[in-house]
Amino acid sequence: MFEFKRKPKNEDVLRQMDGREIKYVTRRIREADGNVKELILGKRGRIAVIDGEIRIMCGESDVFVCEAAQAEYYMLLSGDGISVSGVNGLTGEKTDIIVYYTYYRK
Repeated sequence: MFEFKRKPKNEDVLRQMDGREIKYVTRRIREADGNVKELILGKRGRIAVIDGEIRIMCGESDVFVCEAAQAEYYMLLSGDGISVSGVNGLTGEKTDIIVYYTYYRK
């Protein structure tokens, strides 16, 4: 009777993160014994979603580049950032990163 076309939820997340300013970016490193370390990759930057590609830039250089179709990404529960995991086009290895947004009072 009624047909509703729903947009994929991922498009909404991509649209929300596009153009956001970054406070800092960390990379999660899982060790063999189960411990997780976080390494800071960069500070002060911006997220850009261009032609289906997620680019995370800090300063003048790219820190993480990945095709959105091959990446897994979700908003943090606090709403202060996003978690992205996928093959980093710069290093060629699977990488888990967390991007923390710059907070602006509205």
